[in-house]
Amino acid sequence: MIRWIVLDMDGTLLNQAGKISERTQQALIRCQEKGMKVILASGRSYSRLMRYARELQMDRYGGYFIEVNGVAVYDLAAGRREVFRRFEPQEVEEVFNFCMQQQAEVQCVQDRAVYYWIPEWHKPLKAAERVRRGLPPSYPNLGGAWTWNTDSRDGYPVQREVAQARQVPGEINKINCITEPKENSRIYSLMEEAFAGRYEYTRTCPRLIEISPRGVTKGDRLQQMMVAHGVRPQEVIAFGDGENDVKMFQAVDHSFAMANAEDFVKAKAFAVTRSNEEDGVACVLEELL
Repeated sequence: MIRWIVLDMDGTLLNQAGKISERTQQALIRCQEKGMKVILASGRSYSRLMRYARELQMDRYGGYFIEVNGVAVYDLAAGRREVFRRFEPQEVEEVFNFCMQQQAEVQCVQDRAVYYWIPEWHKPLKAAERVRRGLPPSYPNLGGAWTWNTDSRDGYPVQREVAQARQVPGEINKINCITEPKENSRIYSLMEEAFAGRYEYTRTCPRLIEISPRGVTKGDRLQQMMVAHGVRPQEVIAFGDGENDVKMFQAVDHSFAMANAEDFVKAKAFAVTRSNEEDGVACVLEELL
């Protein structure tokens, strides 16, 4: 019997338009009606997950968020959030300066704010994309997983450009490193040498590396939750498409990589379902139902 359904967001539950399809929505609601709990496991914080939870009626049926790749867990039934580990100031400075030296965009992410630095060579590329997409002057300049400019103001209303790490205030949940795919591959290799296992860093898509404090992963947090709630690996289904989903796959018996995932992610899953554009999550859940 399946008790929990664990879902990555971007590239998995959400299509390229950033939406949950009606087919997938209905499949997940039907699963909850039968007593299964839904867990949204994402690099996003609770403020950017809540509207999707409402679409899935998780406010009615309960469920959980594994936020910011495991930094925190949000219990929807209790309305309670538990934060486990954030970056220390000296860690922020080290990671920020490393990414800056590699001439990649750096984003230091809090619950509702992003402090960022953009290298000069990115700026004409961002400007050209703004013209091509017809973006208004008020549109944010932050890089995203798929584009040079993305709008994340729904969860991060405060967005401030900084010139150095010392200008980043407060508690940081994660740090994003964003650039062209070939550059990101090079930087990822250098991270393994520079950080020597002192941080968690995963390629969530070809343009994006997400960096978290050591021991903060979706998989570690999911395992912790399973022990606390007495849920066994065979009672959980997990879906994902990124490297940060691999540890989650290893924690459960039934893991599904999306067809749009990289091959090294697919190799770690129990099976591969259709892509996020083809309702891959719904395909599996409809068989389950």
